[in-house]
Amino acid sequence: MRKIRNYIKEMFLDMFAMGKGFVYGFVMVGLFVILGGGLIVGILYLKNLIF
Repeated sequence: MRKIRNYIKEMFLDMFAMGKGFVYGFVMVGLFVILGGGLIVGILYLKNLIF
């Protein structure tokens, strides 16, 4: 019985860790898109001001 309880506990902990990794991945991709877009807009804006 103890092995079954430990197995279920470990399974839920693994699912929790996977969920955290999934959210972390979305946050990192979102930040990359925002920073990349900001850089592109900034470069194009400066290029418009200079030339």
